[in-house]
Amino acid sequence: MAFLDNTSRFGIDVKARQIAWSFTAALDAVAGALLCPNTPHIFVSINLDEAKEKIRYAKAIWRAVRGIKVPTLVRESQTELEFDNGSRLVSHPCRPPRGKAGARIYLDEMAHYREGLDREIYRGALPATVRGEGYIRIGSSPMGASGLFWEIASEALKPYPGYKDNRRFIYWWLVEALCKDVETARVVAPEMATEERVYAFGTPPLVEIFENMFLEDFQAEYECSWIDESVAWITWELIKQNQALHDGTYWHAKNTAEALDLIPTIQKAIADGRIEPALTGGIDVGRKHNLTEFVVLGYGERYPVRLMVSLDRVEYDEQEDCFRALIARLPFTQVLVDQNGIGAQLAENLERTGKAQGVDFTSATKELWAVESKIQFERGNVPLPLERDLAYQIHSIKKTVTAAKNVRYDTERNEAHHADKLWALALAIWAASGKAETRKRAWARAL
Repeated sequence: MAFLDNTSRFGIDVKARQIAWSFTAALDAVAGALLCPNTPHIFVSINLDEAKEKIRYAKAIWRAVRGIKVPTLVRESQTELEFDNGSRLVSHPCRPPRGKAGARIYLDEMAHYREGLDREIYRGALPATVRGEGYIRIGSSPMGASGLFWEIASEALKPYPGYKDNRRFIYWWLVEALCKDVETARVVAPEMATEERVYAFGTPPLVEIFENMFLEDFQAEYECSWIDESVAWITWELIKQNQALHDGTYWHAKNTAEALDLIPTIQKAIADGRIEPALTGGIDVGRKHNLTEFVVLGYGERYPVRLMVSLDRVEYDEQEDCFRALIARLPFTQVLVDQNGIGAQLAENLERTGKAQGVDFTSATKELWAVESKIQFERGNVPLPLERDLAYQIHSIKKTVTAAKNVRYDTERNEAHHADKLWALALAIWAASGKAETRKRAWARAL
């Protein structure tokens, strides 16, 4: 209600995930479009799927109010709605809004925009609101203590007085869908440690999320925490720099059927010259819930992510059939496969394709892969898609020194996913760098 009642030109929310901010923004836009003729409403999201989601919300809201006399929808697409009173809703991914005076603009997940686009989009958005009753609404979960979203929300570098009375921090314990007792939590939760308040006030689904998530990631996603960059092996700055280099051509399959259906699409993209003619890959085999990640990179001057396959609760035989088909039918130069534990049989069977090689996860090999990955990130050689989970898993890796003076590259807590996407990516980078084959030949000579 506070969001909807805001009549000022400015508003910014540092927010927890899953609080319906995007839906509320869509509700605000539909109400404004129906009540105020000839008013443009513009959503900017981090990718095309999330841009389409705003229009889905808006259409559902418009249908819900058709029992009363409201303007008629005269034109619609996946990214735009237009009413017969001249008002429009336009939704697109990471593009500066221009050419629409008096616009009402919603910048969703601004902290997660690609490097540099946050300033460009904001610079384009503000002039578009200057006429009439235009305004800007910004909402995002944090992504490190840097970037324009952090600057406006924290005012660490300079004041942003327009947001003074409309700057909110929306924590999970202020949301009834996530908290069992909002009124009590509002008073006492801020003084508690994260684990203590989650078990005291969190709903069962939130507790499950906490128990299956890295502590720093949970604090960023649900407790509006700016993650400390000093301990991250690969910083948000490096991640965003490489996100800015990606051309947007990639695919993410969430089951084996989707992955197999993508083979002709990827083959055509190669034939049309839209992606590299050779690929490398890395497979991290999950130990729990049969969770496995396969990350595929284009092999050229740089190593952009072209395909991710995330398999959760899929039997190993089905995983093997899927990966065997992908490796056989796509132009891989090499695929490195985690052969620890349960992965040994998968690696051995995939090696028969002639393109795959099993590797052992040890402290020594993880150090090699982590260091090589950081080198390639620093050189701008790993263009990344705007995938939030991938970015968080990359950032979750920390370099620590144990009491025995051994260097360790790993996540700090939680056994739900050991940064599976990051290690699959690191294996693919190691394969692309050519060092895996070099070491294999060296080992063969030594034997």
